[in-house]
Amino acid sequence: MSSQAAKKVIPGKESGLPNPYSKDFDRAEDSISNTMLDYESAERHRIKYGRLASNSVVLMTRRVAGLLMAMTALAGVIAPEHPLTRPTLMILLWIPMLVISIAPAFIAGERGMTSLVLRSSLWKQEAIVKGTRRDMMAEPGMDRIKAGLNDVRLHNATASILGAASLFLLILAAGLEPSGLAYNLVLLISLTSSLALSFHAIFTTDDIRKLGDDLPYLVLHSPTHHPMKLDTILGDLVFAHLDPDHSLLWNLWEDKLAYSLLPGVDKMQARERILYLLHLNNRGNLDDEQTLSELKEFIKPMAIQELLLDEDAKFNWVRLQRLISHARAWQVEVFDLLDRLQNDLLAGSATITKDPWRMDMALAAQCNNRTGHLFIALNNQTNEDRHLRVEVIVPGGMPENQVHRFELTSCPGPEGAVKITDSLVEDALDWMPKYLEKGVILWIGVAWEESVRGRRNVQVILRDDDNTVLDSRIIKTEVLAGESTLSRQRLKRMLEARSVGESSLPALEVSTAIP
Repeated sequence: MSSQAAKKVIPGKESGLPNPYSKDFDRAEDSISNTMLDYESAERHRIKYGRLASNSVVLMTRRVAGLLMAMTALAGVIAPEHPLTRPTLMILLWIPMLVISIAPAFIAGERGMTSLVLRSSLWKQEAIVKGTRRDMMAEPGMDRIKAGLNDVRLHNATASILGAASLFLLILAAGLEPSGLAYNLVLLISLTSSLALSFHAIFTTDDIRKLGDDLPYLVLHSPTHHPMKLDTILGDLVFAHLDPDHSLLWNLWEDKLAYSLLPGVDKMQARERILYLLHLNNRGNLDDEQTLSELKEFIKPMAIQELLLDEDAKFNWVRLQRLISHARAWQVEVFDLLDRLQNDLLAGSATITKDPWRMDMALAAQCNNRTGHLFIALNNQTNEDRHLRVEVIVPGGMPENQVHRFELTSCPGPEGAVKITDSLVEDALDWMPKYLEKGVILWIGVAWEESVRGRRNVQVILRDDDNTVLDSRIIKTEVLAGESTLSRQRLKRMLEARSVGESSLPALEVSTAIP
């Protein structure tokens, strides 16, 4: 009785009773797969409509639509009896203009937030990196990224309301007596809302330009956490400017790099050399073939394809160039340090060939909000490791005096000038990673009191353990009380860096060049 009776009481089966479970209960669908499909769909829409919204023609239409609507409303007030000033004649023009200018950004903003939520869920379900679970939303800086996306959505909602209100008022005016008070009042309100739409479009253009990026959180990320002492310039600088989503992926890429190196090659120097070579390649100092030839000197030839030339890789050739350019957009002064070091090596400067110590520093010509970033590059060119102290004096600063102590590894320089590339002897491409890896780069935040503004000096003093002054430098900057054009200039550089990452990978045949 028990076995047959049990079969008869299965819901929706032999008993004929309705099934209390969902119709999908027996399908055993993979929720992670469904989430991944939704995420990929959201990403496609985000990129597609984001690039449309950031198109220069669409941005211009977004700015002009409100202005033209305001001109139409004003014309209706000034010459209500003229047949060309009737708002009804222009309605068919306003609707497409508003849809073209607002809809792409609206869709991109909404799909961008959906994509963020789904990607965070995939990280928690270990679907991004197998065996690695993390709460992406709890990472430092993620609150700023989410706030940036919400700002875009708020801008889109405001533009939609202003556009709809202006269009509704123009349609309403079409049904009123042209010379009546209500007609003029409605058009004047429409004039006001249309001008507000135009000004709103102008002030929010920069936020719209950030949409449609393959790396959606990079431009929205503000690097507020960074180490004071960088082990290497390029590697640590690039990592410091990565958004939380890519920070763990970068560590995995470095692990893959370690297995791709030829025996005896130092991992840190190899990472620095790769970034420096790609930086020179992006600037045009090295062509693709020369860069590939240099890469094969320390990377297994067959590993280069998977490491740098794979279209699907998170950090391939052009993606790394994008990240380098993005870091440069934030800290242009650091790359001035690189250029000066390279020039000293190529020229055989006394700071390289004769001086026991090399100290260089960089600070932005203008520091907005009374804050700035001071970079100090130090190299010990003696034959022994030494302990040193760096004293930073900032008159009127908070604090006015900082002292940092550390050990500096020995790195004797070349005896004379070197070439940028040389197949027989050590060239600049060999010396640069060595200097960058064995030297010390200090990234020190400086700030001034509220009463300080205008031209200011910052002094840096290098001392040894015996308190002997080895070097002393003064650098000047202009302290600004509030925001300046620096933020807009930085965004322009970041958008230029995005175009670098959207270029195609170089067509290189690695296998044919194996020695």
